[in-house]
Amino acid sequence: MKIVVMSDTHLSKTTEEFKALCSEFCDDADMVIHLGDWDKVEILNYLEQYPLEAVAGNMDDYLIRQRLPASRILKAGPFRLGITHGWGSRGGIRQRLEQEFAGTDAVLFGHTHQPFIFRENGLLWFNPGSVFLGRGSCRKTLGVLTIQDKIEAEILQI
Repeated sequence: MKIVVMSDTHLSKTTEEFKALCSEFCDDADMVIHLGDWDKVEILNYLEQYPLEAVAGNMDDYLIRQRLPASRILKAGPFRLGITHGWGSRGGIRQRLEQEFAGTDAVLFGHTHQPFIFRENGLLWFNPGSVFLGRGSCRKTLGVLTIQDKIEAEILQI
């Protein structure tokens, strides 16, 4: 199972660059997960052509927040994935999310605009970075999870 994970698109309209990116990475995906900070509902509407699972972020407009929860747990094969945008400072974000997603196999979050893969006690922590607004030395990125008998995670620079 191939899952494309993106976050922090921060787009007010569906650009040709975004459409091309989706075509390249999402057309063959079994699932697309967006971790919030879409900015405008047009991006959500566009991504709904794919098998989409999603949450709202702290910068999203009212229409997105009305349609999407702030966090949720979903099944992907035999695994439970906790998905959320995240909040607050980058420091301590894992600690803030730990209790909310107890019993999951992976916690996927955005917000920091910095890609991150970390495994601890069998739990995968995964942040795909930002599709268009990397911070610091981070460039534009998205993530791919491959699920078979385990969860493999990678960050792709775009």
